[in-house]
Amino acid sequence: MAVGPFRIWLSRSTIGAMQSEPGRTGPLRVVVVDADERVRESLAGLLCIGDYLCVVGSAGEIGPAIDIVTATQPDIVVLDPRLPEPDDGPTFIGRIRTAAPDARILIMSGTDPSQQADLVRSADGFVRKTFRPSDLVAAVIAAAVPLAG
Repeated sequence: MAVGPFRIWLSRSTIGAMQSEPGRTGPLRVVVVDADERVRESLAGLLCIGDYLCVVGSAGEIGPAIDIVTATQPDIVVLDPRLPEPDDGPTFIGRIRTAAPDARILIMSGTDPSQQADLVRSADGFVRKTFRPSDLVAAVIAAAVPLAG
């Protein structure tokens, strides 16, 4: 399937898992949290994939992010934990989990995950910010809909 200038390939098993999740009606709802507005806009375009993924909100600060997560109850939050406010990552993730208990959290960072062990452990997935578009889509889907082995 084409996504902007990119072509994303989703396997039949991935699409099947997304469509057959118990109680699922409609696309996976995504909230993007990143301090850089350009990154948020780019990811919003990249992660709107037909009937499979839909970005329902984005924020660049902790307060608005919690408000959006509370209001939209997304399936997944794509989060760059390096925000301008002084809240550590695991605490922020805890606030997201309180606001939307069923949301899965994918950390998106330019820093090596081994340097952020507590943060990575508190999330449901991790992707380096040097990702290819297809890598990000795969990471979002894997974090949101874990496939049975």
